[in-house]
Amino acid sequence: MATSLAAQLAHIHVNSTNPLELKAQKRGHSQSLLFDPYVAATQDFDTIYRVSYEGFQDLCRLDNRFRQFAVDLFSEQSKQEDRTQMTVAQNEQLDVVLEGFLGLVGAKLLLKPALKSVEWLIRRFRVHEHNTMCLALTFLPYHEAPVFATLLSILPQTTPPTLKFLQPYIKSLTCPSHHTIVYTASNNRLFLAALSSYVFKACRFGHQYPTLISFWASTTGEAVAEMCGQSRHTRLEAVKQNQKELMLFLLPILNEALSLTGITDLRVASYMVLTVLASKSELDDGVLAAMMEAVVTPDWTETANASLISLATLAERMRDIKLPKRVFKALVSHQRLQEDLVALHNEYNVGKLAFGTVLGIIRRLGRSCERSDLRLLRGLLEARLMPSASGTVAFKKLLLFSKGIDISSNALPDTRESAADLVLCLAGSPIVGAEMQAVIEESRIDIGQVDQISQKVIHKRKRVVEHPPGDTEIDDVDQQEELAAFDELAAQIPTNTAYELSFLSHSDSYVFASLEKAFQGLCSSPINVEKFSNLPVLRKSLALNEPLFLSFYARVWCGTCSANVRVAAVLAVRKFVSEETRPADVQFLLPYILYGLSDAAPLVRGAIGDLILSLTHFYALADTGNVALPIVGHGQIYGPGEESRKTSWLSCEDVRHLFAAVLAPSLEECLLDPHHLSCLLVANISGSRQVQVFKNVRSELKMASRISIFTSLSSHAVNTPLFAVKFFLLQMLSKIEKVGSTCRTKLLLPILSNLSEMAEAEVTNTCERDKIDISDLVEAAVGAVIPSDIAGMHALKDIIERRGNAAFPRLQAAALQRLQGIWSAVRPDLQSTFATILLELSLPASGNTTTAPNGAKALEILTSLPLSTATLESFLDDLPTLPTHLRSGPSAPKRRRLSNGQSTQSNGTSLGGLEANIRKISLVLELVEGSKTRGHHDLLNGLFKVFIDLQCSQKHAQSSVAYLQVLAMDAMLATVNEIRVSPNTKVDTASIRADVLFDCIRNTPSPQVRNAGLRLLSALANLMPELVLHSVMPVITFIASTGLHEEAEYSSRIIKQTMDSIIPRLVGSLHKRKGSSLSSVSDLLLSFAAAFEHVPSQRRLELYTSLIDKIGPDTHLYAFLVILMDKYPRNRRVIEFAANLTNRYDVESQLKTVARYLEGILDTSRPKPTVLVDIMTFAGKQNIMDLWLNLLPLVPAILTNRPLISVSRKALAQNDGDNAFKLLYEHALDQMFLVIDKFDEHRRLRTLGGRALDAMLNLLPMSALADAFPKLMERTQAWTRQHVLASVKHRLGDKLNVQSAQKACLQFMPRLVAIIRDTSDISLKLTAISAIDRIVTLFGKRHLDAVVDCAGTIASRQYLRARELAIRVASLSCLVSIVGVARDALIPLMPFAVPAAIDNLEESVAKGTKMATVHNMVYSFFKTLLLHIPWLMNGDNLDRLMTLSQRSASSCLGKQCDEARREAVLLIGERIEARICIGALDRTWDTAMAEGPIAVKEHLDILRLLIEQQPKSTIVKHSGALGDFFLKAFDLRRTQSLSQVHGVYGDDGIAEAEGAINVCAIAMVYKLNDSTFRPFFTRAMDWATISLDKEDLKFRNLRRTTWYTFLSLFFSTLKVSLASKSIFWMLIFRRQSIVTSYATVIIEDAVGVLNSFSPTDMGLILLWRQVLQTLHATFAHDQDDFYQIPSHFTPISSALIFQLSHAAHISMEPEIIPAIVELAVATDSSALHKEMNAAILKYTRSDGAAVRLAAVKCERALTDRLGEEWLALLPEMLPYISELQEDDDEVIEKETLRWIQRIEEILGESLNSMLQ
Repeated sequence: MATSLAAQLAHIHVNSTNPLELKAQKRGHSQSLLFDPYVAATQDFDTIYRVSYEGFQDLCRLDNRFRQFAVDLFSEQSKQEDRTQMTVAQNEQLDVVLEGFLGLVGAKLLLKPALKSVEWLIRRFRVHEHNTMCLALTFLPYHEAPVFATLLSILPQTTPPTLKFLQPYIKSLTCPSHHTIVYTASNNRLFLAALSSYVFKACRFGHQYPTLISFWASTTGEAVAEMCGQSRHTRLEAVKQNQKELMLFLLPILNEALSLTGITDLRVASYMVLTVLASKSELDDGVLAAMMEAVVTPDWTETANASLISLATLAERMRDIKLPKRVFKALVSHQRLQEDLVALHNEYNVGKLAFGTVLGIIRRLGRSCERSDLRLLRGLLEARLMPSASGTVAFKKLLLFSKGIDISSNALPDTRESAADLVLCLAGSPIVGAEMQAVIEESRIDIGQVDQISQKVIHKRKRVVEHPPGDTEIDDVDQQEELAAFDELAAQIPTNTAYELSFLSHSDSYVFASLEKAFQGLCSSPINVEKFSNLPVLRKSLALNEPLFLSFYARVWCGTCSANVRVAAVLAVRKFVSEETRPADVQFLLPYILYGLSDAAPLVRGAIGDLILSLTHFYALADTGNVALPIVGHGQIYGPGEESRKTSWLSCEDVRHLFAAVLAPSLEECLLDPHHLSCLLVANISGSRQVQVFKNVRSELKMASRISIFTSLSSHAVNTPLFAVKFFLLQMLSKIEKVGSTCRTKLLLPILSNLSEMAEAEVTNTCERDKIDISDLVEAAVGAVIPSDIAGMHALKDIIERRGNAAFPRLQAAALQRLQGIWSAVRPDLQSTFATILLELSLPASGNTTTAPNGAKALEILTSLPLSTATLESFLDDLPTLPTHLRSGPSAPKRRRLSNGQSTQSNGTSLGGLEANIRKISLVLELVEGSKTRGHHDLLNGLFKVFIDLQCSQKHAQSSVAYLQVLAMDAMLATVNEIRVSPNTKVDTASIRADVLFDCIRNTPSPQVRNAGLRLLSALANLMPELVLHSVMPVITFIASTGLHEEAEYSSRIIKQTMDSIIPRLVGSLHKRKGSSLSSVSDLLLSFAAAFEHVPSQRRLELYTSLIDKIGPDTHLYAFLVILMDKYPRNRRVIEFAANLTNRYDVESQLKTVARYLEGILDTSRPKPTVLVDIMTFAGKQNIMDLWLNLLPLVPAILTNRPLISVSRKALAQNDGDNAFKLLYEHALDQMFLVIDKFDEHRRLRTLGGRALDAMLNLLPMSALADAFPKLMERTQAWTRQHVLASVKHRLGDKLNVQSAQKACLQFMPRLVAIIRDTSDISLKLTAISAIDRIVTLFGKRHLDAVVDCAGTIASRQYLRARELAIRVASLSCLVSIVGVARDALIPLMPFAVPAAIDNLEESVAKGTKMATVHNMVYSFFKTLLLHIPWLMNGDNLDRLMTLSQRSASSCLGKQCDEARREAVLLIGERIEARICIGALDRTWDTAMAEGPIAVKEHLDILRLLIEQQPKSTIVKHSGALGDFFLKAFDLRRTQSLSQVHGVYGDDGIAEAEGAINVCAIAMVYKLNDSTFRPFFTRAMDWATISLDKEDLKFRNLRRTTWYTFLSLFFSTLKVSLASKSIFWMLIFRRQSIVTSYATVIIEDAVGVLNSFSPTDMGLILLWRQVLQTLHATFAHDQDDFYQIPSHFTPISSALIFQLSHAAHISMEPEIIPAIVELAVATDSSALHKEMNAAILKYTRSDGAAVRLAAVKCERALTDRLGEEWLALLPEMLPYISELQEDDDEVIEKETLRWIQRIEEILGESLNSMLQ
């Protein structure tokens, strides 16, 4: 119950708010995002609310959505809210509101208003404690900003598990890196899920912002890549499982992200994550298909490019490229699929996606035939998006599909015709024609077989040509079938055309559709075509009088029918022309023949070529001289309307010449290339220069003919109802600007006018019918306009200006694009007009919030055009004025023309009007700022007026116009900079209002506005200094007080540039007014010093260096340092900064600054200071002392700069007579001594002065310091001498700098010795001894005489046994160095030094830790002595050292003392002669025993090192002495039991000591041979067993215990280790077992111990166990059947098995049973096994249950180890086993069962039958 209550109380304590703990409340209240804790602790909620509410109001001005929180979170009532007093439900409701605000404010967290608002949530509502997760995730996108570190400082120490990665950063208050967050997201899925949930929640409420989305995208993307990488580093099965778990985790997150509509950034981010997931994982096609379907949401086209990139990546990972139906439908329904894929093709691999789309379209052709599908299919194939192999497969699929459609099949007619037509077009395509032809040849398919309809037409045409009608080879059956088909279709054709004269009329024909349909069905048969042509409805007989007959076929071959139908139509006209003999002019066919000659199908072009040849012949026959031929279709061709009358006609001669001299000679090239015709005609119409390229042209057209042809074709382009022909002619003629004086715009402009009057839907339907792209059509139409044509430009203006032209936005977009292309050639007045139109089009219409359909396009073009100054001026003049009460009004010029500057604005202007005005001003200023044209000097006046209006609006109405101000100032800055490079430019200075600019800089809350203002101010200061310098000081003060704290790199750079520009001019002005004294710049220095703490630390040095450079470092740097150190007293960061600032300048300037700084310090001690009086005040002596304490720390900080030290030493080492630097240094040093002389009575000042003096002396080279040392030591103040000497010592510690000054350093030696002898000052003595120590270390080996001279003083008893412990330690330390250097040269001094050192050791051991330093230094001395002159240590000194070391070991002096002692005493075993060392060890053994186990262990460690270091011969030589020592050591237990201090050791201590003894003994054995070791072994055995009287049985057993402990280790390790340590033991193993040699000696005694053992005698248990372990080792290492001898086996076996009888009192398993088993293994004899088995089985019938159980366990162990070899005795065991199965003891019964199971496992059969 107590434990439960304690847990409950602990839980309550953790969650308690400590209402009565005032310190905890104050600590919680001091947690702030804006203020330091000590400031925050003093604030009440009214103060906090006032600050936060100001920020909240600013937020509301930025975003109206914040206003909803004014009624709860930021209401007056919120100051009284206390979360601890609310209910759970109330807190939950409050959490919803708080999290909503945090989600909304996240976008503006880097703004000060947002931080102020969040401050209220932290201070009042404790969101950092109650809403930790939401608050941390809100700030996490800004994890690299300094504000995040501030947030970490207020987060609770215990964060949720999701945020556990922040724990180390909360402790260190450092910002986590992006890598850390990514690592956490990849390894902590809770965090990634929480982050995603937070982001999606923000998106659902519309609180998303780019930083949040990009942070989520980068974190999630990199984390997904990392997780995918982790899942691959395992087995294949594990990889699949890991990827499955990863998919189950990530896909719901991505589905949720993609389900949020209207958030394009999140959608793009999700695509990126999907792409990463697919790229980094091995996913099956099903998963990839599901991911692709997730991409194509209903609004996927809003992010078409990103969606297609994601789909392409997913498609590339698929093995079977079959797009899901949903994905395929979405792709083909996207109107710009081809264009988007082509645009992405250069950067991304879209091949598989395009390939899948192509295959899907081919599969769908069998079910339906959409023209859009065919256009897309052709476009994708010709775009070459797929790899060559995939393209070949696509061509094959299309070819096989086309071939496989039979005329009699169920395929749609459109499918049959369109598929064949597409194949023919692709085969003749200049882009992919070669590939298509290669596929056709590879497939061995005749191109005529692609479309069976086309094949049949061609086949029968050949038959007709080869076999004229009436030939018997014509199949009568075919004729009958064709006649039947004709009769069936002819019945559906009307018999007349009413009043139609032409099928090219603009009015609808009620018979053309049925005629065309009938012709499509009949065209495969030449007979039927002939009969069709003779139908009355076509009036073939009147073909040369009216255009009806020929226009029908012209419209057919220019239509969208299949290629074979178009060929049949051409052939019908050709046949008619070939047969006709009447002369006539059929030139109306010319544009349609030209169109046919550019057909993509080669068959059509071939038929047209034949027709051209026939017409050439026809016109040649019709040549009647000057007689004009009747023109067929004149006034009729395009109907009875204006179109026919406006059509221009050629003369018959021009038509004849065109056919004969231009078209017919070039037919071959036209047939091969459909684009050749256009180039041919353009060249011939344009003139002779271009015609020369075409060699086949027989003669050049005359100018009149060219004009006629150009005019005629243009009129046909204007009047033809066929948009395909219109587009073809328009494209071709647009390449001709003019012919003679005839301009193309004048001729083709009606096309543009007609299109502009049509609805876009009407044009779109017509283009789809004629299979042309509407975008290409409108582009060609506006392309006809040239800049020089006024009518065309006005037409273009009308199209662009038509804001409400939503009926045809594509035409408007094309017009905009055309305007951009011809802008440079447009007249300046028209440029201004067009620019104004574009500006209005870019902005929303009045009362509307959205722009026109092409508003974005207009804005893009407007920003890219070079605008003239007049245009920009007109823009500025027409800008509206931003009112002070949200009102709109007239333009700025008009407002300024009103009397008294009053505005005539209406009071009813809405907020929308204000936003429209702001948008217009913003756009105009952006255009002005972005204009790259030079010469805009006149804009400065207008820009300043706009800026003044903006500033007034900002000041009075608090409007959010910061961006507009930045734009205006940036534009003015560009203009000012341009004026600077044009010195002759005149500027109207009256329009430049510097006061308004100053007011803006001081009052704006926006750092961007302030930066722009500072840049402009700098430029104006350089251009027109007289306008700004008179009032620039307030700006400088403002910069120093507020502007320097800016964290942004850009802001700091702007401020620095401003300072670079303004401060030099300001300083010059101040000097002119006040002179060059310090008082002239004191205000400037004080202002910048006051701003120091506000400047970001990383920018301080550069900023203040710039300031000092401007005012002069030599004259004013010291003053700035004084101000800084006085204002921020004893601040380490300030001192470091001031030193770094000074070190930026050369060494002369630094020394001058230090000297003047010291002069200033001295000046403050005078009654009337004169130096620093302008920058500080003085009030009494105490104030002066505090001032000195503040100022002095800077001096050593400056002087310790390494470059300063290096340069100073080099300069002062020169002996030039005129050394200016030396004089400067001497002056500074004099000032230093003058200063420190004032500090004699003030300890803290003396310390600071000593540091400064040390730093000053450190500038001297060693030689100069040695020369000056005597003079410096003559100073009267003792502490000054002490610091001088300390400086010398410090300099000696720099080895690199003193190596080059050995002579100078050695000069110090006698002077230092003299100081030691003569002075009574302990500090001076210590410093002098330390200095000598350093000199000896550096140069002692090369100057032994000087070292020995010093050693006599140091080694004297006066110093080694001095009363002051510090002197002893210093002397011993110095002596250590001297011994290490001088060695044998110090022999005369050692008889005095060694006893003194031992006396010190004895005293330190006696006094314990009080003299630990002396203790350690003594051992350091002996360590050095033993290393270099060990032979000096012998006799009494060695015995005393070892005895005192044993006493030290038992005194518990600490770890350092123990380490120092061990390092020294272990060298005794390594360095002292063996005889001396063994003797000393033997003599001091009893002392070591008395001191305890630690002393014994160290004693034995010395011996072990001795044995290991000495050669074998030495050990053999001293084996007797070693044997005596070991016998004495083996008597440890007995002697310890006799000792009066029996409690020193304990069982563990004895065991540890015995272990150390045994290790040493084994080490000795390794070095001995058999002849040496065997006598010792026999002697030791006798010593342990019979040397004591039988009455002393207890002591004998103690000896035997230790001895058997050694034997156990001996027999256990000898087999393994000795053979590799000694050649002798290797030979022993090769001949016989060690057991044979040595075990014989111990058997008798071991058997006696076992037989006499009594479990109740506790003193014998350890001996009994050691004997068993020894025997076990001998059994294990028996290699020569030693224990198979009955005399050896019988006593041991009996004694061992007898021990089972003690099972009731002692455990058998650790020792007895393993020993018995090992004996059985060693004997390896069935007879002996039988004897052992019988003896063991007897104990299974013992009366004691424990004995029976031990016997069973023994049998089971023997069975396990020996297996079938032991089970040979099973018949003898079975009766006993049967009895044991029914034993009364359940434990025995279970153990017997285990034994039986083991037997059955070994034998492989059951014992049930044997046991029954």
